[in-house]
Amino acid sequence: MSRPVEPIGGPGGRRLAVILPSLLCNYDCPYCRIKSKRRQPGEHALSDWSAALIGIGAPLVHVAGGEPTVLKGFAAFVLGYPAPLRMTTNLWRDPTAWPPGFWERFEYVTLSFHPDFTGFDAFVARAAALHGLFDRRPALRPRLTCTIVADPRWIDALPGWIARLRALGLAARGQYLNRPVGDPTPTYSPAALARLRASGVPMSSDGPGQEAYPSTGSRLCDAGTAYCHIDPFGTARRCSRDRLELGNLFDGSFAWRTGDHRCDTACTEACDRTFTRRQPLGGAETGAETGAEAVGA
Repeated sequence: MSRPVEPIGGPGGRRLAVILPSLLCNYDCPYCRIKSKRRQPGEHALSDWSAALIGIGAPLVHVAGGEPTVLKGFAAFVLGYPAPLRMTTNLWRDPTAWPPGFWERFEYVTLSFHPDFTGFDAFVARAAALHGLFDRRPALRPRLTCTIVADPRWIDALPGWIARLRALGLAARGQYLNRPVGDPTPTYSPAALARLRASGVPMSSDGPGQEAYPSTGSRLCDAGTAYCHIDPFGTARRCSRDRLELGNLFDGSFAWRTGDHRCDTACTEACDRTFTRRQPLGGAETGAETGAEAVGA
C-alpha cells in the first residue's frame, strides 16, 4: 500500500514542475545523456529554488538531475517546501540516514539501479529498507518504482532482478536506452532487442531507443499549462525536448501557458507523453492519458 497520487492537469488537476537544480552526480553511467556531472557556474542554491517555486504557485515538484540527494541543503529543501514532492534517485545513501519526516514529503520516488556503480544486493537492501520504513504507516509510504536501464550488457539478468524486486513488494520495470532523436549511435542490435522483448520484462515506455513517440507531426499540445521542465539555470520549457521557453524561474519572466499551442517537436520522453495531451492539427485528440508514473532516470 502507498499513498494516493492525484492526476496532473485537467479539471481540478495539479501543476507539475520537473526541476534539474544541478547536473552534479556521484555516478557516471555510460548510457546517461548528461555528460557533464559537475555543478555549473550560475547554478542556484536549493534555498533559492524553493523561494522561486513558491513564487509561481508552489507546484508539485519532481526533483531530477544529476543525483539530487548529493546536493548541499537537500534535506532542508525537502522538509521546507510547502507542496508534495517527487524524486528520481540512485539510492546511493542509506535511506534511514535522512532526518525524520524526510521521506513522508514525497508522494512518488523512482529508484534507479545502475550496475556499473553498485551491486544489486546492496541496492535491494536499501530499497527494502526504504519500503520498510512505512510498514506501520503504509498510507504515508511514497509510491516507489524501481527502474533499470536495459543496457544490452545485462538484458539476460533483467528478468531475475525485476522478479526479486517485485517479490519485496516493489514496483519494478526496465527502461529503454533512449538517446536523443538524430543520434546515429545504435541503441540495440536486432538480436539484443529481440532478446529484450522475448524476456517479457515490463518496460517504462512503449518504444526503444531513438524512436520518436507519435505523433511527430504538427499538432496542438497543452504542455506548459500544467507541466514543464526547468533546467539548472532556471530556464523553463514546455517539455524535455522543447526549444521554446516559458521564461526563467529566477528573473520573474516565467509564466505558465494558457491553452493548447502548436508544436512540431518530436516527443522522445515517456514522461512528456504521460503528462501532456496532443491534438493533431485538423484531427482528433490523441496521446497518453494523464498518469502518475513518469521521469525515470
